Amino acid sequence: MAEEKTNAALRHFKAFLRKNPEIVTYVREHGIKWSNVFDDWVIFGESNDIWKTYGVNPEKKTEKNANPPFSWKKILKTVDNIDTKQWQERLDTLSGALSGIQSLIGQFRQTGGQNGSAEDGNSENSSDQPAASQMSGHTDEQRPFFFRKD
Repeated sequence: MAEEKTNAALRHFKAFLRKNPEIVTYVREHGIKWSNVFDDWVIFGESNDIWKTYGVNPEKKTEKNANPPFSWKKILKTVDNIDTKQWQERLDTLSGALSGIQSLIGQFRQTGGQNGSAEDGNSENSSDQPAASQMSGHTDEQRPFFFRKD
């Protein structure tokens, strides 16, 4: 039972340290024992002025929470730093890739429509003939991928 309380207290203490990384920096720079810091946390709590000695500035923390994550100033600053020539080159490259994909899909659709009409005409012979002989009426130009038996 006592061990569970200790583990829970350690988890809360670690969460407190994650919220205040300046404490970790201060302790490492000054060679303070973590047991002493933990004792201070248990005795004084998280909102005591003792944490100012470790470098925590509570006013600074409230300012961080007061600023919303969305800011027009940040957006405008980011837009000012955009290299328009580089973005135009990227967009042109992307546009070329998309047009290539569209033409490839168009080729598949054309051959799919021709194969579909030829297969409909040969549907009664489909059980007597293997699939390769059904395709023999098509030229290599109509099929983008040609596979033959070795």
